[in-house]
Parts: sequence; structure tokens; C-alpha cells
Amino acid sequence: MAETLNISLAPGQLAWLRARKQEEGFATASDVVRDLIRRQQETERAALSAEFDKLKGEGMAGPEPVAEIMKVVRKVKKERRETHRCS
Repeated sequence: MAETLNISLAPGQLAWLRARKQEEGFATASDVVRDLIRRQQETERAALSAEFDKLKGEGMAGPEPVAEIMKVVRKVKKERRETHRCS
């Protein structure tokens, strides 16, 4: 079930959101925000997948490299938080 979230935007952000809605043919501002979230999620998944592929390619033998996996997860989360703060 969808939930409602009210947010405050700076005038420039609101103008950008409205322009994107109009230019890209979105039905609502919420559709624009959901599209941005989906794109960010895809970017994060791709980054994780690339890191896992890199780890797999290094030929690590034995049990799953939990420490390395957690390092990658922390890195992606940190980058995500920094991106949010800069927005």
C-alpha cells in the first residue's frame, strides 16, 4: 500500500520538478520523484553488482568474503548519504 510523504523544496527545486514533469510527460510530481528513486536504486544495485563481480574476479577461495562484502555495502551507503546531503 502506498504511503504519503510531504516534503519541502527550495523554489529552484520545485521549479525543476515542475519542468521535468511537463517536459518528460509525467502525470504528477510524485511520478517524477518515484522515477528519480527508481533510477537511484538501479545505480546503487549496479554499483554493488560491479563490486561483487570485481571480488568474484579476484579468485577468492574459501568461504564468502563477508568482510569485503560489508565494506562494499558501507561504501555504497556512505556515498548515498553524501549524495542526499548535497541534494
